[in-house]
Amino acid sequence: MKPWSQIPIDDNNEKLISIPIEIDFIEPHPYLALGAPYKSRRRIWSLREGVVSRLVSANNYLKTIHNNYSLILYDTWRPIEVQAYMFSLAFKNECKKRGLKIQYNDMHSYPEIIKEVEKFWAYPSFDEKCPPPHSTGGAIDLAIADSSGKLIDMGCEIDNMDISASPEFYEDRNSKESIIWDDRRKLLKQVMLKSEFAQHPNEWWHFSYGDQLWAWTNQNRKAIYGKAVEN
Repeated sequence: MKPWSQIPIDDNNEKLISIPIEIDFIEPHPYLALGAPYKSRRRIWSLREGVVSRLVSANNYLKTIHNNYSLILYDTWRPIEVQAYMFSLAFKNECKKRGLKIQYNDMHSYPEIIKEVEKFWAYPSFDEKCPPPHSTGGAIDLAIADSSGKLIDMGCEIDNMDISASPEFYEDRNSKESIIWDDRRKLLKQVMLKSEFAQHPNEWWHFSYGDQLWAWTNQNRKAIYGKAVEN
């Protein structure tokens, strides 16, 4: 269980709203392309109101630092059904890496694999007290794109499930590429923290505002976003 999952939630009832046109996102949606069970396309690219306003501010701040860069979204609000689908897929992929042929129904017989997956994918809990971060509408997976809309290289792909995903992985490495990747990760973190987001400790691409991880990181007594539903 994550340390932040014990933080109480007092939802402020902000609505999910669509991402404004000034923020770019990847098309087709990466998880929709993998078969994730979204009920409709209308809310695939959605976040809580307070998150959207801060995201726009972060994007504007990035442009003041590097006018050829902009933020690009990989994933936003995630219904729990989608979280369950992606968690299952990550579990199966981890089993495949280990040479195991295991069905999703056998998942709880392999707690060590679940523990490994949970470093990167929140368990798809329906418990109102500890919703997956993306299911709150407060969490974002994102990267930086250049002026042509192409993602810049950050040293590993989004959703890469190994230690290279850590925000600080390249900090003490001295190759030319490592220095560039570390600088880019630091730039992304700088612009997101400037707009009050918190970063996931295991993922350079994951930031959140208002959820339990954000509250835990900032030593707030309560989170302000619980599970969000499509409105």
